[in-house]
Amino acid sequence: MSWLSKGPIGRAWDEWRQRDLQAGDDAEDFLVVTWDSCRFDVYEDACTPVLDRHGRARRAWAMATYTLPAHQALFNGFLPHVFEPEPYYNRFVQQLWRISHRNVKTKPLVTFPEGTVNVVSGFRKRGYATLGVAAMDWFVRPSPLQDGFEWFRVTGTDARRQVKLLCDRIDRVGPRRPCFAFVNFGETHSPFRHADMPGGPDPLADRMSLGRLFNASGVREATAALDRDLWLRQRECAEYLDARMADLLACFAARARPTTVVVTADHGECLGEEGLYGHAFHHEKVMEVPLLIFRLNAGPHRCDPPVSRQALRRSSA
Repeated sequence: MSWLSKGPIGRAWDEWRQRDLQAGDDAEDFLVVTWDSCRFDVYEDACTPVLDRHGRARRAWAMATYTLPAHQALFNGFLPHVFEPEPYYNRFVQQLWRISHRNVKTKPLVTFPEGTVNVVSGFRKRGYATLGVAAMDWFVRPSPLQDGFEWFRVTGTDARRQVKLLCDRIDRVGPRRPCFAFVNFGETHSPFRHADMPGGPDPLADRMSLGRLFNASGVREATAALDRDLWLRQRECAEYLDARMADLLACFAARARPTTVVVTADHGECLGEEGLYGHAFHHEKVMEVPLLIFRLNAGPHRCDPPVSRQALRRSSA
């Protein structure tokens, strides 16, 4: 950061200069959706006609094993990583958003001056409405996951209510103001239930109770296998969330603004493999997540050419 950044004029100068080092502009809305705990293989097998219209989710690798650090990474510019040479899916090809452009030769879609707290705060500083709604208790204040949001609600697992709350708030913002919106859905988190399921005793949910998860052995058992019933239950919840995405996407389509949409999971889930259940430990099925990035109301983003050496020197000054 330059010596000019010490005062308000200098900070404004740094912000203006930083925009010259990004590929996008402030006409773009952003919607980021996490399906908490959703495994990639579950998403891949699920019937998801709403999202399938927008593309194929890639198998990506999560940045952390549980909700708090995974979302902290996401809000600091690190989406789950895909080992393919595709922009935004692979941040080494082109990053979707980034704090500081230092030493990066390809322009991110959006970048913020070094020292920005997180990308949410960066968008808010630019005049964006920063709006969020979450299911998991990790988002309850004083959680750092609310940092930068001007409006945020924690609802518990209730996708229909979450979509309505967020869309109502977006309507109040109006179409002229750009928007960064975030949703964390909980239906794909244990015990894998959604609002349309019948009530009453639920033996499957008991298999994923907190008492069982918190008192697991944490030891691999070579002879143990996938609990297919639990896998199917998470798949049912993924299909339920795909249906809820229709109303959420319609809300942004109606704004008629170019909108970049990210749909992913913060981490996956073990469902009996090697005797392991849950997450918050490293295992292939905990780390594999879906990642789908697409655009509404506009064509796909282009991949920008590398930044010139002169621009890199300016950004490092």
